[in-house]
Amino acid sequence: MTTQKIMTSRRGFMSRIMAGATVGSVVAAAARNAVAASERRDARCQAVLDRLRGPMASITIPYNKDYSIDYGSLRAWVDFVCERKAPILFLTYGDSELGFLSEAEIEKVIRTVASQTKGRSLVIGGTGAWWTGRTIDFINRVEDSGVDAINIHIGELARREEEIYGAFRDIDAATNVPLLTVDRKYSVDLMKRLARIPKVIGDKCHEELYGYYDIIRETRPYNFAVVSAGQMKHHLFGYLIGSPAYLCPIAPFAPQVSNEFQKKLETGDVAGARDMVNRYEEGLLKITGPLGYPHCYKSLNYLTGVFKTTLVRPPRRSNQPEELSELKAFLEKEKMLPA
Repeated sequence: MTTQKIMTSRRGFMSRIMAGATVGSVVAAAARNAVAASERRDARCQAVLDRLRGPMASITIPYNKDYSIDYGSLRAWVDFVCERKAPILFLTYGDSELGFLSEAEIEKVIRTVASQTKGRSLVIGGTGAWWTGRTIDFINRVEDSGVDAINIHIGELARREEEIYGAFRDIDAATNVPLLTVDRKYSVDLMKRLARIPKVIGDKCHEELYGYYDIIRETRPYNFAVVSAGQMKHHLFGYLIGSPAYLCPIAPFAPQVSNEFQKKLETGDVAGARDMVNRYEEGLLKITGPLGYPHCYKSLNYLTGVFKTTLVRPPRRSNQPEELSELKAFLEKEKMLPA
């Protein structure tokens, strides 16, 4: 086939998708159905996989004026997003500032979120970047909290692939909770090995677009959920080849918008989903980028009235309320604030 014909074919395919053809839903359904029966997980893991679909709202930490955690506001946030049908609440190293919390605080955050959620949303907790024995002890300690799964933060502690694989193998053997990896430039071969570990059910993927696609495709036979580390625009394409969920920048303060985006994908309205990326996400990111992450999540939840402060722990600099006029104007224009 000539280069011109190849390019014409590709443009035709993409134009059909962007026009709202049902190709998206057909491809996604085929990807989900490609799992061999022998690769189904045990009942507990499968129950999490069945619910691990759609936008994930990162669990952001509210602080009192003395930088202690405001657990009252955290519970209020859980109610706020659950009432608006956020499907997944996700504790992530960056947005949830786990590097700024003590182990006792991380445990209390998980217990608070899980108990307040009362099963209304899937709750995925997380660990600090700890050595394997400490991680195992922590997971076993919080198992009775009601948390549905735990994503494991190894960070830079393991620098060789055999070390990473060995850590997950050991954690799997010594715990009962479903687990997710948080990849940091892990090879596709390593991801395929991790996907075969019984309770390792998914990956929070930080790869760029094509690396993200490769991991989705190569781990598909193992009933393994590759979820994008962020943004609707990644999920717009990842969903078409089998990614079930993604960390959404809008879900923590306006889950009704991220749910509408997911519904458009599921019904094959890819053009409508693309328009939502342009209208909501692109406009929001232009404003929140200079405000910083996770600083902007504090500011967004402050503007919704759920958080009492915009604070992040030092040495990070907190956004001041008077700096949020542009962000507030955007949210008001797009009707993203609570009525």
